[in-house]
Amino acid sequence: MDAVLNAHPGVWLAVHLAGIILAVSSRNHLKPVCAVCTSFLLSITMGVVAVIAVVGFLSQQSFWAASGCTLGLMAVVVCIERTGFEPDRLLQSIAQGDDIHR
Repeated sequence: MDAVLNAHPGVWLAVHLAGIILAVSSRNHLKPVCAVCTSFLLSITMGVVAVIAVVGFLSQQSFWAASGCTLGLMAVVVCIERTGFEPDRLLQSIAQGDDIHR
């Protein structure tokens, strides 16, 4: 808990910005390896932002609201339907053994 409270504000700003960038980039049509890496990094970043928000709230610091808003924004962006992504076509091509890079 002390590590979160004593960290430089630039570190938390970088973590929050990285989370937003990862959330937005996860909505793009990525290759499977990139999508897995982005989703994994996004999960870790969301967890870190959630820990920051909880620690800030419990210690009655002012940054908990910003962390909560960032976490909410990340959740909303992740829930938005991807553009240019057709999961049914992708699943059908995998099931049929077709080349998915058409």
